[in-house]
Amino acid sequence: MPYRKTDQGWFWGSKGPFPTKTKAIQVAKAAYASGYKEEATMNQSVIGEFVGMLLHSATVAHIMHLQAVGEGSYAKHQALATYYDEVVQSADTLAEAIQGCTGEIIQAYPPMFGNPAVEALDYLKSIREYVTTNREQISEYSNIQNEIDTIMTLLDSTIYKLTFLR
Repeated sequence: MPYRKTDQGWFWGSKGPFPTKTKAIQVAKAAYASGYKEEATMNQSVIGEFVGMLLHSATVAHIMHLQAVGEGSYAKHQALATYYDEVVQSADTLAEAIQGCTGEIIQAYPPMFGNPAVEALDYLKSIREYVTTNREQISEYSNIQNEIDTIMTLLDSTIYKLTFLR
């Protein structure tokens, strides 16, 4: 716990006031010596921002991967591919470990990192609708439309799972 000085004297966390900082430190040392352990606290908004930033970095790195051109671009392309593939799993593992340690689900993701106000099923249905509505504007090439079909299959499969596998 931090030490702080107020008009009333010195505090160690919420304990005090003590006439001097030395006295506050003595009280803290005595508490620790007798077995006091600080309860670990984690700031939900800081954690949400941290995990969100890692997840968001995968999207940014993926875009950079797709834009790699020029000398050294293959190495850049490959390095960024490894990063965006692995950082998502690492961020997921971190978030799950934090949630396991604290017993709390991280809720405080900043809106810019996707803290949607809708349920996952509704969100994926809206993405499916967007893809369906806009796919023809992307390309007339059949191979491109086949790739979009693969995305539609992933969306449909996920919607099925969210709807029926509860």
